[in-house]
Amino acid sequence: MRELGKMKGAAMKVGQMLALEGRDFLPDEVVEILEQLQNKASFMSFEDVTQILNEELKNNIQDLKDIGPEPLAAASIGQVHKAIYKNQVVVIKVQYPHIRDSIESDVKILGTLLKGIAVIMRREIEIDGLLKEFGEVFLQETDYLQEAVAMKEYKALAKSIPSLMIPELIEELSTEKVLTMQFLPGKTLTQWLRSEQPTEAIKLKLAKTILDLYTAEFCEWGLVQTDPNPGNFLIHPETQDLILLDFGATKKYDMEFRKNYSKLVMASFHQDENLLISMIQKMNLIDPRESDEAKKILKDLIYESMRPMTQKYFDFSDKTYANELRRLTQLLIKELKFSPPPKELIFLHRKLGGIFQMLSQLEVNIELGHYVKRFEALSVL
Repeated sequence: MRELGKMKGAAMKVGQMLALEGRDFLPDEVVEILEQLQNKASFMSFEDVTQILNEELKNNIQDLKDIGPEPLAAASIGQVHKAIYKNQVVVIKVQYPHIRDSIESDVKILGTLLKGIAVIMRREIEIDGLLKEFGEVFLQETDYLQEAVAMKEYKALAKSIPSLMIPELIEELSTEKVLTMQFLPGKTLTQWLRSEQPTEAIKLKLAKTILDLYTAEFCEWGLVQTDPNPGNFLIHPETQDLILLDFGATKKYDMEFRKNYSKLVMASFHQDENLLISMIQKMNLIDPRESDEAKKILKDLIYESMRPMTQKYFDFSDKTYANELRRLTQLLIKELKFSPPPKELIFLHRKLGGIFQMLSQLEVNIELGHYVKRFEALSVL
């Protein structure tokens, strides 16, 4: 467990995820160490930032003016600075040195962490597939050119979503280690709710934009921005539009997976137990060696997760729903002995969890039937 304190880069990022989402079922000593990562941030000096920009941008850096010496934000992979480029305000994401080189060792540390947790909890869980998924996503996140491609593809698709803003990419100032885009002013949801005190109608409009975006991502595009970090979702102070940032963890889901997932959603919606069991098996959501009790709890959890969709309107200020999901999740994790989190779902459900948190903050009472129909349409293709 001493390895936890050494986590950085990719492993640190997952450690922070576990600290937020795993406190209900991880051992106390693990949670205590992981919580320390929430306030652990690495900052590059402005001299280091300038050196990287000179190396990466070469002659183009001459057109960058007034680069802010203090980062606007910092995360596990890089930090962001504001600047002026050709009379427009831009933000520059600069990657920490050697992050990509450390991913293999980071994932090994992560494997040590997860295997240690399994031993403490007396589980026989195979995590190699999960580690492979983490490694692939982290490698993707450290390639800013790949993020630039995802950002352009996403922006083209997102034109169909009213009240959504995606920054313009500045291609000539973007490389594998530097990503530059248009600066869009915005506040996080928490800041916006506190300072603007929006009306119910405005909050409802924002909630619909969030739901329209996710269902379009999954049901229509097969391209999902999977990082729900609150800093990636801002609200424009004048238009009240949703601003979406950071496309490093954008994932493509193929049609077969999306159809199977939609069939699982509809089986739960219609309380079709035979189809639900069939889809659980087809998608390998639980190891066949698990107890009958574990399988029952999983079915109950899936049914409960779909409960908002079965009602005419769902009130996201109702805390009983989240509490029941948490209770069932805790029961399932205590009962499981062999099943790791399904690698295909780990980042998708991370995004869904973030969406639920945003809707809960908005405390909206919203009709969800429209969104069910989009999953239904996909399930029968």
